[in-house]
Amino acid sequence: MTIKFIYGGIGITSVNGTISSKLERMVKMKRIQLIGIILIMWATAFSVQNLSDLSSEDWIEDIEYLEERLMIIHPNPFFKIDQQVFQASIGTLKESLEELSWYEIYTRLTEIVASIEDGHTAIYPDSRLAVYPIYTYWFTDGLYIVATSDSEKHLLNCRVVEIAGMEVDDALERLKKVVSYDNEWGFLQSHSDYLNKEEIMKGLGMVEADGELLLKVEKEGEIVEASVKPQREVFHWIQKRADEIDRSYQGRKYWYQYYPDLGVLHFHYASCGLERGNPFILFNCRMFLFTWTNPVNKFVLDLRGNGGGSSVVLEPFILRMMIDWRLNRNGKLFVLIDRGTFSSAVLNAISMRKRTNAIFVGEPTGGSPRHYGEVKRFQLPNSGIAVSCSTTYWKTTSDTSEAFMPDILTVRSFQDYYEMRDLAFEAVMAYGSEGEE
Repeated sequence: MTIKFIYGGIGITSVNGTISSKLERMVKMKRIQLIGIILIMWATAFSVQNLSDLSSEDWIEDIEYLEERLMIIHPNPFFKIDQQVFQASIGTLKESLEELSWYEIYTRLTEIVASIEDGHTAIYPDSRLAVYPIYTYWFTDGLYIVATSDSEKHLLNCRVVEIAGMEVDDALERLKKVVSYDNEWGFLQSHSDYLNKEEIMKGLGMVEADGELLLKVEKEGEIVEASVKPQREVFHWIQKRADEIDRSYQGRKYWYQYYPDLGVLHFHYASCGLERGNPFILFNCRMFLFTWTNPVNKFVLDLRGNGGGSSVVLEPFILRMMIDWRLNRNGKLFVLIDRGTFSSAVLNAISMRKRTNAIFVGEPTGGSPRHYGEVKRFQLPNSGIAVSCSTTYWKTTSDTSEAFMPDILTVRSFQDYYEMRDLAFEAVMAYGSEGEE
């Protein structure tokens, strides 16, 4: 099958001429702002102490600041959790500070924020935490280790049977205490970022003081025990699949591929943002122009793995697709979604469902149709712990379900992943060929 790759980059031409004094002032201001930002980052980096050095008074100040900022910034922090329960957990933490290690305090703070049950309001794992060099992913046939460091590559592609002496389901249930998520699919998307942090696992009581993570895995049909040591040094993630992984578009926000043998245009929208030097509105024009000069039997918008940004970026595409009598038809227009579709990408999916004839294929989204978002970030004054907090409630649909659901559900097994099968894309290709309506 022939594949033609297109990503529509544009050249930038410099024009010689005299810069006006107004422009000069703007340039100077930009430089001053940039220097200011660098100085703030430099000052913050040196003002943040080691978490182990903080006193109880420091932690109390941070806890009170956290509570105050959450109450001010979040439009409705008690839409799920009872306010008295929330405040009692804060009071309990303050009273227990003398008895807790710093990583237990950090974990309790993460639990308190996660108890709000808003996927956008979170303490994401701090970069100062040590990392277990394993990354896990849930498939239909279980939890597998899909990436490791070189030192743990013997665990690559093994199925996890036990975590810290617990059945996988029980271990993940305990992990939910610290993960901020909208629904079960959102938890499955995010869980590994917490599971592979030493201090969080110790704070949850799942790892002993030596820090080693004990696992039982299935490897080549046998159950074996493994002990994973945390790493603080930088390492490279390793993956192994049936074929070479294509990283041609890594870091890109949008591009498209054309499959001439199939007459399919595959528009990848990986992030709700703009690319430098490639304005979306021009990219969009070129893409639709391409559809007029090449036969397109099916058009696929891919929102998988899109964690959000600004929902308005895709608006020119949606408006153009609405009036396209050739493509905006049942059986010709498809949208792919999965557990990694979150925030503004969910808003884009809702807009496509409302305003086009698109058929949705894949997994339920990790973000809810109605959700809090538009995040504001702040740091706790002594620990420097970063907190994300929602500022807006997005009520753009009457759909009150926890996840945006596909019309055609496709969830991969590990074998599908290893063999690099794209079940959602396969379902698009099969649509209509077997009499589907």
